[in-house]
Amino acid sequence: METGRTGLLIDGQWQAPSNVVTVWDKYTQQEIAKVAVATPADVDRAITGAQAASRTVLPAARRQEILLKAADLLVAEQEEIVALYIAETGFTRTDAVNELKRTADLYRLCAGEAVRIAGEEIPVAATPGSENRMAFTTRVPVGIVGAIAPFNAPLSTVAHKVGPALAAGNAVVLKPAEVTPLCAMAVADIFQRAGLPAGYLQVVCGSGRTTGDALVRDNRIRFFTFTGSTAVGRMIKANSGIARVHLELGANSASIVANDADLDLVARLATKAGYRKAGQVCTSVQRLLVEKGVFDELTEKMRRNVGALRFGDPRAQGTDVGPMIAAKEAERAASWIAEARRGNDNVMGGQLDGSVLEPALIIDPLPDIRLLNEEAFAPVVTLVPVDSVDQAVQQVNDGQYGLQTGLFTRDLDRAFHAAKSLQVGGVIINDTSSYHVDSMPYGGVKDSGIGVEGPKFAVQDMTDPKLIVLNLNTPKASKEGN
Repeated sequence: METGRTGLLIDGQWQAPSNVVTVWDKYTQQEIAKVAVATPADVDRAITGAQAASRTVLPAARRQEILLKAADLLVAEQEEIVALYIAETGFTRTDAVNELKRTADLYRLCAGEAVRIAGEEIPVAATPGSENRMAFTTRVPVGIVGAIAPFNAPLSTVAHKVGPALAAGNAVVLKPAEVTPLCAMAVADIFQRAGLPAGYLQVVCGSGRTTGDALVRDNRIRFFTFTGSTAVGRMIKANSGIARVHLELGANSASIVANDADLDLVARLATKAGYRKAGQVCTSVQRLLVEKGVFDELTEKMRRNVGALRFGDPRAQGTDVGPMIAAKEAERAASWIAEARRGNDNVMGGQLDGSVLEPALIIDPLPDIRLLNEEAFAPVVTLVPVDSVDQAVQQVNDGQYGLQTGLFTRDLDRAFHAAKSLQVGGVIINDTSSYHVDSMPYGGVKDSGIGVEGPKFAVQDMTDPKLIVLNLNTPKASKEGN
């Protein structure tokens, strides 16, 4: 990859690295690129540059213009970026194209938010003694946003962090995932060509242990936005001082299927949501909690759908499931499936070929297996029979995570009762836990995180209210003739 993009962007210039890490094609295992490993000194320089840039807030109309231009360039350069995306993630072309289009739309949403930032009048005149006072707030940028992105959405998740931060008038220091940095680097290059002045977007590639730790411990950063594991999220919260944080963390997402559900709809949506991106999505359907009256019928529909999935080379036409992000992750997931096989002959799929894991379906598993309690992040779905929707709700609530839950039913009363009872960030009626559009508030509770994504909501979080109070006097009458 000869692009001039080294992985270390400081004050508008790609820097010559002292240390590099290899980025591998996740299917062929061939080298794609060598990318800089940012040292703590590099991180310090990047933050210093961002701090200098943040002292001058770009006008809102200029921020809107840059974000719109970046969206247009992203679409114009689709083929190059899609090729990078497939190579560095192992996801299929369909996944890549869909995410690129979604990302362009996301930057357009952020552009709209850039010109809608507003404060509010505060009714201080209602307080005795303040009758002549007027108060209002404006919203001002926090200053520097530290953005730490995951491997599984190197376009859209980066956009959910960088887009709102720039829309709000902040400078950003972005650390892409160590194993999938190339799309983020391409986007940084696009922002430069879209007219973003030097310093407002810095890029520091490297591991969480060195680059990420140096970023998190710097108290000049006033807001951190992170997507990744719950364990790392806890470390970020512990080490980020008084900076505010948005943490989008792990899940063991469930969808509940009532006896009156449209089973064809369930099977179609659950198959897509359980296996796209090789199941490496926080909201992937990992558990289908199914009322016993329809369990056998849904099981047969899921067997047919999962058996028809094509897996292997992500560049091959018709491939549904490509490799996992690394062979060790595929091996881990295969060991969890093997655990589920013990004492249960009702398991299909799960064979391992390098980093490609055959889509797996676990039917009526034992209750203590890891697949029912931890995040698999793999192409595997469990089908669990339950006596009632209430029992399914309780199983969801008993778990450590609370991101989103799907519920399939034709009964409106049942749907609303369950929605009020579920301890999760989002309840999706007649769709799976994986439903997500970028304008909605998206986030979890419990070990699934703090705060929500979505341009409108992120811009609010990435700005501070500034209060202005006027002590007004009644003007004196002007003299006649003056």
